[in-house]
Amino acid sequence: MGTNIVTFDRRSFLKGALMASAATATGAMLGGCSPQQGGASSAAGAASEAAPMTAGAYDKLTWSFEVPPEPVDESAIKETITDDVIVIGSGVSGLVAAASILGHGGSCTLFSAGTKAVSRGGSNHAVGTKTQARLGLDYTPDTVAAHFNNEIARQGYRMDSRKWWKWINESGEAMDWITDIMDKAGYTTTLELPFSDPNGTFSIPSGAHNFYGPEIENSANDGEPLLTATLERYILDNGGSITYNTKAEYLVRENDNSGRVTAVVATNDDGDYLKYVGTKAIVMATGDFSGDPDMMAKYCNAFADYVAEGAGDYDAEFQFGGLMPGDGQKMGLWVGAAWQNTTPSAPMIGWYGFPAPCSDQNHPGILLNVEGERFINEDTTSVYAGYAISGQTEKKVFTVWDSAFASRFDSWEGLGNNMDNLGVTPVSAEEKAAEFEAGVKEKTYVKGDTIEEVLEALAEQGGIDVSVAKATIDQYNADVAAGSDRSYHKCKEFLIPIEEGPFYGQYNQLGPAQFLCVLGGLRTSPNCEVLDETNAPIEGLYNVGSMMGDTFGTFYNFRVPGQNLGMTCITFPYLLGKDLAGK
Repeated sequence: MGTNIVTFDRRSFLKGALMASAATATGAMLGGCSPQQGGASSAAGAASEAAPMTAGAYDKLTWSFEVPPEPVDESAIKETITDDVIVIGSGVSGLVAAASILGHGGSCTLFSAGTKAVSRGGSNHAVGTKTQARLGLDYTPDTVAAHFNNEIARQGYRMDSRKWWKWINESGEAMDWITDIMDKAGYTTTLELPFSDPNGTFSIPSGAHNFYGPEIENSANDGEPLLTATLERYILDNGGSITYNTKAEYLVRENDNSGRVTAVVATNDDGDYLKYVGTKAIVMATGDFSGDPDMMAKYCNAFADYVAEGAGDYDAEFQFGGLMPGDGQKMGLWVGAAWQNTTPSAPMIGWYGFPAPCSDQNHPGILLNVEGERFINEDTTSVYAGYAISGQTEKKVFTVWDSAFASRFDSWEGLGNNMDNLGVTPVSAEEKAAEFEAGVKEKTYVKGDTIEEVLEALAEQGGIDVSVAKATIDQYNADVAAGSDRSYHKCKEFLIPIEEGPFYGQYNQLGPAQFLCVLGGLRTSPNCEVLDETNAPIEGLYNVGSMMGDTFGTFYNFRVPGQNLGMTCITFPYLLGKDLAGK
């Protein structure tokens, strides 16, 4: 597999070191060093003296992650494990795939680079489930078709609509199967609360399923580990095998990378090489690629700088700053898989920093940039606001509210509130006011007797222009008094004045602390088959979970809460497991 080529990494790319003409790049590739001999630095030095980059030269570049490792000799394989299906990865999607295979009468072996089953979040969206029927919701593919058509339009029709409609039509069966397993384990499947937007633009239905047990308080934050632990037991109780601390290194594809994928070579924590042979299939469920800075630079460049130092930990759960290192995507590319049609890949940004009466809602007051100006109609979701903030100077945002703000809403809903009132419940206006005071003591918020005092404190934190910000707030208050937002035309329900002292404020800056992961990867059929450049399936190779290509077209907007978990991590693995068990 190995060849002597120049490889490029994120640092070289982002610093503009890849400034080569097509001819220069071609020559460098033919005569460059191997990656182990510092090819990237050599390329950077040569490129700094070359002509500016061209499209032709860029197309000929080879990134570091595109270079496959040399296959080990068969004599170095310490053990060969053979089963009908080999599943790689112990996140939700891998565990669901393995459990479904076993639950439908098949046989499989699962191994994972991590030390345990992992998960994050707890929202799993599905349509037409027994839980929705139990709670009196008429939420079926027919009744929500218009909502999902709207969401597909928000994705610019750049995702694979076939996957969405297959999920919408069949997620009820998959979620009911999961619900039965969780019920037998003693857990309750419930639903997150809906959000009703006064304008109707950003209303969110109640389709996100959570799992609740007495050992947790917040089903949305902490419910998914209950699911993964239960699935782990289910797999073992039904004759499956799970091995941890074992990292997939590369796939084995017959006929010089033109035939069937038959196996995956892995290493354990002792450094031994193991070969896992799948007589029916190899299923990759290795997660996203946000933990690899080079892959982010190529496939999600706008958010490449959001990757934190600690990204790439196989045991990572609910963390920000990036997650997995893209092992499955790389292995697929090495055997001829195509990248998804949609570029760039969709980032997932969670923006829940400022107070709002609903966890999905943006702060209903005003948002100010560092120049002290408004920059958005604030009647949106917290996530959409986050993307607007990403385009502001230094990605900074500020807000100010008054002492009457908490009492503007009868109750304040939070992430984890559910329709069964299990665990955390909405808080009253009085409780929210007390939270503001506690936030001042914790230095999350600032407080002052006047708006100017609050703005001065915010200026010390983030450099906001105090005089412009004060003028902006004065104009906003005048518009509120007149009953019309002349600048951005906020809905009247959220024309909330900032006039009763004392006042509060908050500052934040978008960055790794709001970046969750990136979605997509290898080109994938609606049947989870990994495809080549001609859109033909690579026989024997499948992938599920966040690495499935073309599932989202722009970015993950949380307008269908729990869609990624419910679609790519539950419904598709469930259906794939059912299909593979029947082969």
